[in-house]
Amino acid sequence: MKHFTFSTWLTIVMLVFFCVMVGMAMEFPAKARFMPLIVGVPAIVLCLIQLAIDLFHTPKTVFHGAPRAGVSHAAGPEPELPEFGPHTVRQELMMWTYLVSFVTGILLFGFYASVPVLLLTFLRLQAEASWRFSAALAAAATVVLYLMFGVLLHLKLHPGFVTPWLLQMFGIATA
Repeated sequence: MKHFTFSTWLTIVMLVFFCVMVGMAMEFPAKARFMPLIVGVPAIVLCLIQLAIDLFHTPKTVFHGAPRAGVSHAAGPEPELPEFGPHTVRQELMMWTYLVSFVTGILLFGFYASVPVLLLTFLRLQAEASWRFSAALAAAATVVLYLMFGVLLHLKLHPGFVTPWLLQMFGIATA
């Protein structure tokens, strides 16, 4: 039996989570199950693909140094890109921190407030993008989210538990 890494176990946990989410959504009315299915079904497919990659991955050492067609080895081996290398437990925990923070943000402040904050934070800290690029992409993603779900699909996304209270406190009317 192949040795499972932390990443593989994490994928299994996520797969179980999304399967339970989709299973529970099947009991909801049609409009209520739309969002969990839109998120859950692609997530299940991606988890299954990741598990297949983890289970059937051939170790790099088997092909390391083997000649490849059209590649010159005169300059030495190709440098490995760090974003495609093995992930550390610290990186996995960081991604879980982002996920839990995002879910908490959605519950407290809603989708429209949480999406730009998550994207801005992630792009600045993890992708090391500029403030201008991060802010522009976060704003664009929020606009696309609003246009797709609010305008096109007429779905009311969760406003958060705190946001309506804050808006009421500042005298801003909510729909």
